Amino acid sequence: MKKMFFISGAVLIAAGSANAQNIINGNPFYSPAAGRFYNVLTPIELNTKFEQFYMRDEFGYGITDALTVSLSTSGSYDSSDNPQFGKWAWNDLELGLDWSILTQGEKQADVYASVKQIYNTKDGLETVAYNWTAGARVGRVTDTWTLAGIVELDYQKDDLPHREHDAWAMTVGMQGQYVIDSAWNLVGGVLFDFDLFDEYYDGERLRIELGANYNISPTKYVGLLMSKDVVHGFEDAPMSFKFQFGADF
Repeated sequence: MKKMFFISGAVLIAAGSANAQNIINGNPFYSPAAGRFYNVLTPIELNTKFEQFYMRDEFGYGITDALTVSLSTSGSYDSSDNPQFGKWAWNDLELGLDWSILTQGEKQADVYASVKQIYNTKDGLETVAYNWTAGARVGRVTDTWTLAGIVELDYQKDDLPHREHDAWAMTVGMQGQYVIDSAWNLVGGVLFDFDLFDEYYDGERLRIELGANYNISPTKYVGLLMSKDVVHGFEDAPMSFKFQFGADF
């Protein structure tokens, strides 16, 4: 396996206000209130090649108003002639923590960390690698807009007996949102991913994200996000589309 498939954990930013942070809407500064759960389901993510289809589900629980634990997993269907991990695949399982270390007026800062177990299901279930992530987001949340700067560091190591390989990667960028009204909001971001050591991830990517979310209620939303790596052409990096549904309960 020359190169692991990796998607950095970029998160959507959506509507919300400084006085309504527990409304689930895709905002990275969202956290469930103590004792409440949330679920963000991505029933389908696909690109313009229509060869690979992904599904992801994330559950979280508010330990306190500032500390959240999450568990997520993803699967895929690969219709290409040579699927890397099998035509139908269970891709990973990830455990994470998110801690709001600053909530002062409109200013907010979070730190987060996670560990992901990555699978190969082409010839049965095999753990091929572990990925550790640590990151921070710092920004401002107002009644009409949100802006967040993101820095994320990833370390990945093989879990294969015939390979001893590890690598580092990093993501930096900005994400933001504009509130149209109590239901609709626009989202966007610019994220740069790059390898710090060895091309074990996806190399350099400059991702432009645009999307919209609709709040069915303060506890439910649906969204659509479009993303394109503008460093590479459509043959190597086609545009991707992601549909999401989130709920707080």
